[in-house]
Amino acid sequence: MGGRIFFIGTTKNGLLPFGIHLKDEAVHYLLSAIHPPSTVIWNDITEEFFFESAQVYVNLHRGTPFSNKINKCKGPPSSLHIKEMIKVLAANGERTGLDIDVEQFSLDYLTKQKNEMNNETIREIYCLMNAIHSNNCTEIERVIRYFLGRGKGLTPSGDDHLVGLLAIHTLFNSFNPIFIQTLHKIIEHESVTTDIGKEYLLYALKGEFSSSIVNILNSLPETRHPLVFIKHLQQLITMGHSSGVDTAFGMLIGLMTLKNH
Repeated sequence: MGGRIFFIGTTKNGLLPFGIHLKDEAVHYLLSAIHPPSTVIWNDITEEFFFESAQVYVNLHRGTPFSNKINKCKGPPSSLHIKEMIKVLAANGERTGLDIDVEQFSLDYLTKQKNEMNNETIREIYCLMNAIHSNNCTEIERVIRYFLGRGKGLTPSGDDHLVGLLAIHTLFNSFNPIFIQTLHKIIEHESVTTDIGKEYLLYALKGEFSSSIVNILNSLPETRHPLVFIKHLQQLITMGHSSGVDTAFGMLIGLMTLKNH
């Protein structure tokens, strides 16, 4: 619609910034009635979608608008939350979609060991972490292009890493504007990833994320009681095949970079 896409479904993976969320039974009925490919018609006057093959209307007039608001953080990232994030991801035991062992990577980074620099993906992760504060336009563009569309699935792992990074930028507003501007230019004008990956990134560049991510961001300023933060993080990493872990990893490398910058 208008050259953009939107999601119609349940709240299983949280409230999405481009989501129209229905009750479970309504989604099940809609899926059983639709016979793809199906034409969908939007009516501005009645504020409803008409699914032609199913002869079903989805009316938004009585819907409840929502906004996943992020409370900005003024102080630096907390070491406590970085440690807890590493613990949760390590306990989960899943490697990222780009086959990175999160626990080992974090240990190497924090102890400045860099034992796996013969691994191309590891090297590029370090380049990505450097790029968010760099003034080197050529290197920034190179490393962004390395991750865009990289990996399998509707939202490639590289995209999820970038969404996680943008979430941290939205909270702390501390990345070099060149990084943000370069990413926006590529996403806006080129076809470099999946349609859904592009949509998530376009919203992330505006500071808009799923409620699953926003809940984590809003619990970061609380340094004394990280239990709420841990709970929301555990919920995120269960989402998708590796999307939740990949997004959390992007958030982690963003936090570690800001802490050491």
